[in-house]
Amino acid sequence: MKQIRSYLFAIMLCITTEAECNPNLDRDSVLQRVDELKALVDNKFWPTFNAPQYALELNYYEDGPFRMHLVQNSPEQTPRMECSSPEVTFKAIPAVTTYEEWYAMLIHECFHGFVFKKYPQFWKKMIEVNPQDFYVSDSLKALKENYGWYAEMLVKENSLLSQMLAADDITEVQQLWTEFLPIRNERLRLVREQLGLEIGQFYPMTETNEGTARYIEYCLYIEQGLSDRTDWMTNLDSGSYYYTSGLYMILIMEKFGIEFRNELFERYYTLTELIDDKLRS
Repeated sequence: MKQIRSYLFAIMLCITTEAECNPNLDRDSVLQRVDELKALVDNKFWPTFNAPQYALELNYYEDGPFRMHLVQNSPEQTPRMECSSPEVTFKAIPAVTTYEEWYAMLIHECFHGFVFKKYPQFWKKMIEVNPQDFYVSDSLKALKENYGWYAEMLVKENSLLSQMLAADDITEVQQLWTEFLPIRNERLRLVREQLGLEIGQFYPMTETNEGTARYIEYCLYIEQGLSDRTDWMTNLDSGSYYYTSGLYMILIMEKFGIEFRNELFERYYTLTELIDDKLRS
């Protein structure tokens, strides 16, 4: 079975769980709320997300091992969503403590399925540029953990992204971007020359794939009244740094009125390409 993986990251939240407040919340009620949130995302954050032609089969498990991913048995088969109940999730991932977090996590995964179905050429390219099947759950994290120069360059990139998001005008963003891009390109070049891994295309595509899904998750946190719980999503020093840098790129474009939804995954396969082109035009 081939899994189209995405990876979960959470922090410990010291709050009363909704599971404790609603111990008898039934399956149908949960899935009805999932449908409501998908419609919300479609209306406010990413048009066509809830269009019927991009819907996924959702297998909902109220017991057994934890599941929260897309599954595809063959290249020709439409992927389906494997989803554990909130209660199973709370036990498997103690850092996830509320239904709101669980819903946002699930919609994050559903967004991957939406991209897979609407933009199959993007996923085909992701497979093509995966160097020697390099990408497994901790491969990109291991680069940061094992190579000091890699981590140091990330610090420089992340500092510039943070400054861009805090900037007051687009001219300042454009200047900071001209500093950011050479550092990013040099990091990817060094990975190729020193480690023999060609991630020059795959890394920014992964950043795009996870950054957009994280953006949807971030929006749902805010919509569900968890705006004070988003620090882990915007922590550029986290292990899931490429999730966060992708989120930052989207938030920068959103802040300065740069449209990204209509062309991403189709004309542009990476956020880096899109933002670079828009800032130079």
